[in-house]
Amino acid sequence: MTAPDAGWLSLDPRTIPATTLVAAGALAAAAVPAGIGMLLGGLAVGWVLLWTIGATILGTVATAVTETVRLAVTRYRVDPHRIERRVRFLSSSTTSLSTGRVRNVEISADLVQRRLGIATVRLGSGETDGSRLTLVALDREVAEDLRRHLLAERAATDTSELVRLDRGWVRYAPASVMTPLLGLVGIGIVFQVADWFGAVPELLEWIWDRIGALPIPVIAAGVVLLALVVGTIASVAIFVENWWNLRLDRHEDGSLEIRRGLLVGRHSSFDGRRVRGVTLHEPPGFRLLGAARLDVVASGVGTGKDEDGKQKQSPALVPASPRDVSAGAAGTILGEPVPTAPRAQQPTAPRAQQPAALRVHPPAARRRRFVRAAAAVVVVTGSGVVPAVLWPWLWWAPVAALAVSAPVAIWTAVDNSRGLGHGVTTRVVALRKGSLLRRTDLLIREGILGWNIRRSPLQRRAGLATLVATTAGGSGAFRLPDVGVEQAPELWRTAGPVWDHLVEPRA
Repeated sequence: MTAPDAGWLSLDPRTIPATTLVAAGALAAAAVPAGIGMLLGGLAVGWVLLWTIGATILGTVATAVTETVRLAVTRYRVDPHRIERRVRFLSSSTTSLSTGRVRNVEISADLVQRRLGIATVRLGSGETDGSRLTLVALDREVAEDLRRHLLAERAATDTSELVRLDRGWVRYAPASVMTPLLGLVGIGIVFQVADWFGAVPELLEWIWDRIGALPIPVIAAGVVLLALVVGTIASVAIFVENWWNLRLDRHEDGSLEIRRGLLVGRHSSFDGRRVRGVTLHEPPGFRLLGAARLDVVASGVGTGKDEDGKQKQSPALVPASPRDVSAGAAGTILGEPVPTAPRAQQPTAPRAQQPAALRVHPPAARRRRFVRAAAAVVVVTGSGVVPAVLWPWLWWAPVAALAVSAPVAIWTAVDNSRGLGHGVTTRVVALRKGSLLRRTDLLIREGILGWNIRRSPLQRRAGLATLVATTAGGSGAFRLPDVGVEQAPELWRTAGPVWDHLVEPRA
């Protein structure tokens, strides 16, 4: 008879100093702005040192104690059929995952863990809820052996390299739409820390003494420039941390393996049987530089958290890079070239090598975008009329609102119209939409479960419909707005002939 505790293994004890050192560094980094805020708030130097150093020491000791207890109460075991993690403290809980259901394996190690030779292992079942099992932390060799055991033949098959990082790609990082937002967040953090210690008036006074004599337009331009500079620094730092030493490989069975990271090294695997497609992201800055970013659409992978509150595995495959690189990797994963706009086709290439062309949507779809742009201009200009009526000296407010909103709205409508399109090939369905958040979803037809068709009264009058593809991967729903009713059957028939009953009878 097998003992109840047979086969149970403990986590690596080096996780205690690793986690404690990381916590101590984070607390020390947080103590610096906190101490500055206390000094600005008028607190004596002795009290500042007591609070900052004392809090850092107390937090470090608490982390060490917590990690020691966690190590003592946590066990795991692996057999030919299941991998289990058990926690016995005040109550007992056991998390179990079938080894045959493991589809995604991620091994990560921060700078301290790498120095100590340990790593964190995250296992994904490939289900749509992204359920995962995490082991923090194992010996690095044990983690790699566990990965090979769980992936079986997939870990040993021959691989081909799809993408390797070119350090010059860092120039694309500031072109992201997140750059100005990161700058504003950085400025906001400074004021938030100052607010914790009641130092905002002193900070504003210090700033106003230096720029108060400048004209308002110059001050506004300076704030925008500062936000862009801070955002650029932050976006470059994030790019380097996330994508350093990137290598993307593809196994013979279609499985994907990616290694990346500077401070936190990550080694992730995606089961080819759970890959449902890819997504190309092309915001305006990327398009201007001829770049794109590639994400995978796979079961249990996506942004946000799963039903257990754990972070889902990241879908990122290729960072902002030349579009040919991302599109080439996407074509290899999908098994055929990425569809392009008609004007992007190369007529000189052999017909078998030509990528399929995306179909444009009817003129009514473009008209809807210009109508929305006009409505937005009216609303913004109207909001500027109110203060002009109340205070006549603000007569320039509606003029400025019109001068700013009209070009932006028109450009957005034109760009959005040009970006709208779809395509259907023997293997892939391509859905492209958006302007500021331009994306092309390339879904494998075999993975499409069905379609949702939505029509507002205005869409019915214009002969349009919004189609939403349902698939067991990513967000699970991929929306394509304003498709012509004549074009819709070509799309929904990709989910099977059962959808033919949706064809409307002709008058």
